[in-house]
Amino acid sequence: MGAKIKVLYVAGSGRSGSTILSNILGQAKNFFSVGEFVYVWNRLMNDGACSCGARFVECEVWAPVLNRAFGGPGGVDARAMAQEVQRTSTRPRHIPLMLTGGGRRLLGSRWTGEYTDALRRLYRAIIDATGSRVVVDSSKLPLYGYVLGTIPEVELYVVHLVRDPRAVAYSWLRKKQSTPTGKGLAYMPQHHPVESSLEWDLCNVAAEGFWGGSPERYLMLRYEDFVREPLPAVERILRLVGEEPPSLPFVSERGVELRGPNHNVGGNPSRFRTGVVELRPDTEWARHMKDGDRRLVTALTLPFLARFGYDAGAGS
Repeated sequence: MGAKIKVLYVAGSGRSGSTILSNILGQAKNFFSVGEFVYVWNRLMNDGACSCGARFVECEVWAPVLNRAFGGPGGVDARAMAQEVQRTSTRPRHIPLMLTGGGRRLLGSRWTGEYTDALRRLYRAIIDATGSRVVVDSSKLPLYGYVLGTIPEVELYVVHLVRDPRAVAYSWLRKKQSTPTGKGLAYMPQHHPVESSLEWDLCNVAAEGFWGGSPERYLMLRYEDFVREPLPAVERILRLVGEEPPSLPFVSERGVELRGPNHNVGGNPSRFRTGVVELRPDTEWARHMKDGDRRLVTALTLPFLARFGYDAGAGS
């Protein structure tokens, strides 16, 4: 058995700002950001594109990774793996069950050795092919992160990124192109505030429940605090994983230079951005969100707002 595979997993609910955080971390020496890697099988199965613009199987990074892991893209049944992800990692109804010891044992018995072995081989190949020490995975799904943590060779660290649920709901209501060019799927899915609120509740309670008891491997970070003071936040994350690169991509207090191209498998369209990006506090939702939507989201997330440092009134 080789050295441990160090994975920095960004957990939480959708639209929490994980893409920009993972891309910043991916600029650090010995870190490699893969974006929302839970969707790797869909990219492979559908012959999709990497965020660098190349076909996934021809990408300068993913082609050698697939060769190392499986002897090439045909060496693994991507459709079967995608079905395994759907069965084990994306069903919110499984989250309450996973918060109990008996439930974890029951669902854990359903994970196939073929699936976890494929994941082990992939993450190992990323480390070997890129020469990195840390894989940054922003898949966010708590159940997928939990599966990763059960693989003996994986040394899992978790950044639990939490964003004000009203900002999250507002983001899900907006119409966003899925790619800069609009090719393929033109727009990302939109969610009703009820759906985004319940997801926020489940994902954030699960992330804290799964990993909050292990502070040596877990850090809860509010998105609002991150964009207010990004450099100290990133430095805290680096200390968590025991890696302190000699330099970081900050060009000013809130400005970061994203050198491209990156090779994210999935995520928000901002994964395509390169150049200098200025991080700004999130205020648009507070100005433009409909009062009815705001009240609905506040009511549905009220039991957990204070737990994560949010006010039931105007927001943080």
